Amino acid sequence: MSDQISLFDLMSETPVVSEPTLEVVIALETAKEVVYSLAEKAGMTPEQVNDRIVVVGISQELGVPENTVAELVGLQQEEQTAVSADTLSPEPEPVISQVLSPERQFELILKEHWVNSMDLAYSMINIALPEEDYLFDDFTTYIKACRYAENGDREKHKANERFDRLAWCLRQMPFSKIERGGKGKVNRIETNVLELAIDLSFDEAEVRELREFGVRGTSGERITKLAWAINTYIEQKTDEVIIPASAPEAGEIIQNVQHLLDDIKQSTYAILFDRLGVPKEKFPDWSSMDAILSALLDAIGTDERKLDLVLSYSDITEKQLFKAAERDIETKKRLREIARTQVKRDLAGFYCTGEWHHHRCFARYPVYLTDGALYLAEHGGADATTAFWLMDVIASYQGEKQMKRIENPQLWKIECFEKDGKRSCVVSCGNNPNKPLIKQDIPSTNFLLNEYTLYASLEPFEEGGRLALIISLIDER
Repeated sequence: MSDQISLFDLMSETPVVSEPTLEVVIALETAKEVVYSLAEKAGMTPEQVNDRIVVVGISQELGVPENTVAELVGLQQEEQTAVSADTLSPEPEPVISQVLSPERQFELILKEHWVNSMDLAYSMINIALPEEDYLFDDFTTYIKACRYAENGDREKHKANERFDRLAWCLRQMPFSKIERGGKGKVNRIETNVLELAIDLSFDEAEVRELREFGVRGTSGERITKLAWAINTYIEQKTDEVIIPASAPEAGEIIQNVQHLLDDIKQSTYAILFDRLGVPKEKFPDWSSMDAILSALLDAIGTDERKLDLVLSYSDITEKQLFKAAERDIETKKRLREIARTQVKRDLAGFYCTGEWHHHRCFARYPVYLTDGALYLAEHGGADATTAFWLMDVIASYQGEKQMKRIENPQLWKIECFEKDGKRSCVVSCGNNPNKPLIKQDIPSTNFLLNEYTLYASLEPFEEGGRLALIISLIDER
């Protein structure tokens, strides 16, 4: 399936991290810890060695919050073997090694890259258990058989070491599964990626939805790093990983980590262009973001699914793409039309709301947006801009005399017109869309859609009966 990559694909022609070695990756993960620990063992405070190891510089360059320093030191004290304080001396010293188990290695990477995200959980299942290799069915069948055997319902299944390791990895990824019920009710269930995969295996419709989801909803770099960590653990060739524990200079740490991040980004882009169907000989210069953006615009063409892939798999934003498209009017029109199709498609998927979102504006009543109305406000502007102003317009008319003649819920409509390259719109409201009681001409607008209709209703929102204005999509009513 074109929308998926697998753990095993990541080992093919396009490397995930430019042929990484375990020693380099883990040394980078623990380098900061080593520096702080060695300084402490030397009886020196961070302030005393700032000139030597540039502690503040490391925090800024690597994005390490200052409040994690104590945690890093504690982790190093727990896991690092005794290291002589003389290692900080400029005199050459023997390299002392630190040993991390594969499980601990995976936990360190997981701690950095995992978030409580259902989208990320779906992405990881699609990567770890690709449809084309039938791995999903084989893996879930194996795990079910093992659980039946544990309960004494069946004979013990023949052990599969690779599946056992994969199950352990997926179990380490907890998240909150969100299930939406009627009338906006939300159920939050604490689970993990392994249990989600097993649950989905019982329902073919849910598995189809999983596959349609593909790999999106999170950073491509995050997915790539997690996939590499899982694959490293599954395919481990030794029982332990040896990690140099000598303390490199701060500048070397920064340089090495930046080099690693560049490698990850380049490999992410390489995989992305490959999935977009761009031949390798036409790959852009990875050192030029302008070249990358230009090549992406050409690769996207008029295909909204390809735009989805770019936005979900890479760290490139829609705003960056639109800015790059400004150089060519036709490219910008084409990209805007794709974005318009996407917003229509996404809005059609809202049928209830899980939360009321408070919209702060100057209005007679408190204003709340449903999930769909919030999505329209956040994504309804052209060229990756917002349309919260439309909600402000609706809210501003509440309490006006004309509103007394309009039934509740109020039907609001926006229609856009384009002339001589200038886009304007009309916002209207009334019991009959053809005979509006309220009509406001807006000479210049960024609204993306050509027309759209919303509901707005005044409803008791608190126990005391205080009214609030609820703005929603038609299908959410």
